Amino acid sequence: MTTAQERKKQERQARRRLIQEAAREIFAAKGYAKTSIEQVAQRASLSVGAIYLYFRSKEDLYMSLIEAPLTGLAAELAEFNARTEPHHGSPLRTSWSRLVDWATSDPENIVILRALAQPEVRSRLSTEVTEAVSDGLRRVSQALEASVVAGIETGLYRPVAPTETADVLWSLFLGAFHAADARKSVSLQGASFEQSAQWAFEAIETGLRLAPARVAEAA
Repeated sequence: MTTAQERKKQERQARRRLIQEAAREIFAAKGYAKTSIEQVAQRASLSVGAIYLYFRSKEDLYMSLIEAPLTGLAAELAEFNARTEPHHGSPLRTSWSRLVDWATSDPENIVILRALAQPEVRSRLSTEVTEAVSDGLRRVSQALEASVVAGIETGLYRPVAPTETADVLWSLFLGAFHAADARKSVSLQGASFEQSAQWAFEAIETGLRLAPARVAEAA
């Protein structure tokens, strides 16, 4: 049986998601600068004061919009790891492809992640948003790490440090996006994000892979 405290928590979570959904629509239509808390409150059919019961500021609300995408991404990566059979494909390659698709399907996710990398931004966020985002990032990192471990256990990859390798992959992923975005903003010719990301992954995976003869031995 659901207790009163549990019901209250569920109601709070539902109201918080309602606000985030309304905010996502307004931010997407108007952009960050032209969006106001008043507009979000109107879309959510709430008072301005009610919004501030859940989010410290417009910035806090905006940054919280990465929570659900990160949680969904982590779940998908974990599912890829579970579905890939030993010696039949690379979970890490599949995970990397999904990362790239995730970034291109909604570039705003990367914009938020880039803002979160700034210490002055993090210091202004509420504890609830900070913890939720940190949890999402941790889950994504663990899923990437599991993909590396799967490659090692099946003999596809050399025995490397999975956690550190996952960190490098995540950094390359963000870096490829930022580099492509910077080139685009100043009209410079160059590879697309998808191309840069693929080249980066191929370079890393080449270093991870065992020599063909040793892969055969491991199988």
